[in-house]
Amino acid sequence: MPKAVTTRGTALERALVGDAPSARRTPLDALDAARRHWLAGDRIDMQALAEELGVSRATLYLWVGSREKLIGEVLWSFADAGLRQARDGARGSGAAYVLDVFRRFINANAAFAPLRRFIEQDPELALRVLTSKSSPVQARMVDATRALLAEQADAGRLLPALPLDTLAYTIIRVAESFLYSDLIAGSEPDVARAVQVVEVLLTAAPPKRGAARRKAAQRR
Repeated sequence: MPKAVTTRGTALERALVGDAPSARRTPLDALDAARRHWLAGDRIDMQALAEELGVSRATLYLWVGSREKLIGEVLWSFADAGLRQARDGARGSGAAYVLDVFRRFINANAAFAPLRRFIEQDPELALRVLTSKSSPVQARMVDATRALLAEQADAGRLLPALPLDTLAYTIIRVAESFLYSDLIAGSEPDVARAVQVVEVLLTAAPPKRGAARRKAAQRR
């Protein structure tokens, strides 16, 4: 999944795109350590993490922005890898390909034990990190989905019924609702229904031009 080329944001975000000076310890070391702790089911404690890295707590916060942002980067690192795996394994073209990517990705997430444990242990934090606009996860998921849709649309294999930005955002919200919300409520994710909803979104017929013009005129 392509990463945005930017020099803004936290030191960790800059390090992730290769825009960081070399140092004895770097923001990427913080991410690696946080990933290990998260996978083990440990609470990510910023003071303990700073001591482990041999830096001050202030330096760690300067690197990552906040504890929630760091956890968001941890979750995104796994989501990014999962998306690439889903794309590599998906078959077909157009709507069928996008749907297969979605199916593979959401199934992998539903079965990912560390993610399930994280949501069960702290559902409020999980919901903020996974679905908040202030976290890196949702925005990057939407961007990745839009890029996937644009790839198929530009190749003439997909004729979306909605603007790509709207369609990408809606697909991710469907995934969040059927995956994270179900887990937080204590029920199994309804992956089949999520795939069914996304299939409808991807295969819906675009509005006819005349109908679109009439609707636009009615809104004026």
